[in-house]
Amino acid sequence: MGLGSIRIRVVTNRDEILNLEHDERAVHLAFRPSDKDLFSLVKTCPAIEILQLPASSYEGLSKFIKMYLASSGINLIKGDVSGHWHDLHNYFVIPSYVLEKIKELEVQGRTEEEIIDEITNLRKISPDMILHLLHSSFLSPGTEKPGMNKV
Repeated sequence: MGLGSIRIRVVTNRDEILNLEHDERAVHLAFRPSDKDLFSLVKTCPAIEILQLPASSYEGLSKFIKMYLASSGINLIKGDVSGHWHDLHNYFVIPSYVLEKIKELEVQGRTEEEIIDEITNLRKISPDMILHLLHSSFLSPGTEKPGMNKV
């Protein structure tokens, strides 16, 4: 059985946080969140495991909030959802063929840099997201990574 696609819920403003599904596991905040927004996100989506932020928002987070997210079991990732049109669809999807290609390159013994280069040429995915996928159990045979919304 092949790998499933990954759906990342894209949130464009703080008003959307309270309307998120409680089982969302991967979220991209396309705005600069306050600490209150992040606490609200964790409360609204208790199953969240991946939080992706644009570089400018990521760099602006305090050490406290980064430690809070880590202690809550949330992997904080820097990156964008390039090419995503939120007004057409609420989710950015990483297709299964991308996940399979990451696994294939890893099995071939490629370096992290080579994998990142090849995958970013294949699909606009942030290098940090690729590294996260590469080091997560999601790509291991026979395991299903619960932190991802599978399509």
